[in-house]
Amino acid sequence: MFKSFVLMAMLMLPILFGACQTDEGSPAEGNEILGFELLTDISGHWVGTNQTVYGFYDWFAFDFRPISASHIHSIYEGGTAQNIINSFFVAEYDGELQIMGRNGGWLGPQYRATYFMLDKAEINGSSRYYRLVDAVGGINRSYMELRFESDSLFFDAYKDNSGTLDEPIHHMGFRGTNRNPQFAEQATDLFDYPKAVAELDLTGQFENLIDPDSALFLEETDDPFPKSMHGHLSDLTINIERAAAIDEQALLLYISTEPLIDTQGNLDFNALDNKVTRTIDVQGYEAFYTATYLHPDSYYLMTFADLDGNFYPSTGDVTSVSQAVTVNPETHPTTSLSVNMQL
Repeated sequence: MFKSFVLMAMLMLPILFGACQTDEGSPAEGNEILGFELLTDISGHWVGTNQTVYGFYDWFAFDFRPISASHIHSIYEGGTAQNIINSFFVAEYDGELQIMGRNGGWLGPQYRATYFMLDKAEINGSSRYYRLVDAVGGINRSYMELRFESDSLFFDAYKDNSGTLDEPIHHMGFRGTNRNPQFAEQATDLFDYPKAVAELDLTGQFENLIDPDSALFLEETDDPFPKSMHGHLSDLTINIERAAAIDEQALLLYISTEPLIDTQGNLDFNALDNKVTRTIDVQGYEAFYTATYLHPDSYYLMTFADLDGNFYPSTGDVTSVSQAVTVNPETHPTTSLSVNMQL
């Protein structure tokens, strides 16, 4: 059901249909900002499958929630220094309001952030299509395509492997449904999201780059929109105490909005499939884990030693009980888990 997603963090290192079609680069008729509807369409908890250059993942999730009046954010967190950030926001660029995308995070010790600009939007009833291209190199460098059909999302990413601006190849193909649109409701109401206001001004920010053909930053100090500038999000440190039998054993940590396992060792498979927002690898040497870019909410935490390698708690595994924790905006709480119950 679940797979370990550490290799997914390598996916986007360099970057990472219709009757009412717009012209590329021009505002959609009746709207101030081309593709502004994307900010609403992407909102929610998307669960599905992901076909990547590193293999097929039969469970994957994007938890997109607003973090300001014009910025929506999601993160895949594979483990310490193994994450992929995807966010979409309104930015001022060369005197105009544009929908921009940011893809980045950490791959081991290497920081990276790439910026994309929405250049195409097609809307036809319940079918909506959006394309975002590298803000410097354009479509020949890398691009994302997002297509919405009713409650389904088709999210594809393409990138140029060679750096010679040849035709980009397919690197990710997510197919999923919006299992929990209500996850984003509280922040949507809080910010009166979305508003056609600039989150920041990116004019002149893509100059003197390490790669002249990509809006890519490999140092957080150079990034024009680093984590320190992102409001509303929080971090959560989880201290982990292992039973002696699994001392220094690697663990899987699941963050969910409903409890997954009770004190009797009963597993809620429906919650496992539908209410998990993050699946994280915790290394055997790690006595604690800090989850970053966390949306404020009430969560349940559960971690276990997956001794049979089937990616969910089952007979013979050693697990913790699901523990509740509340995360408030722009805070850094600490909690603890004891992994000591054998199933």
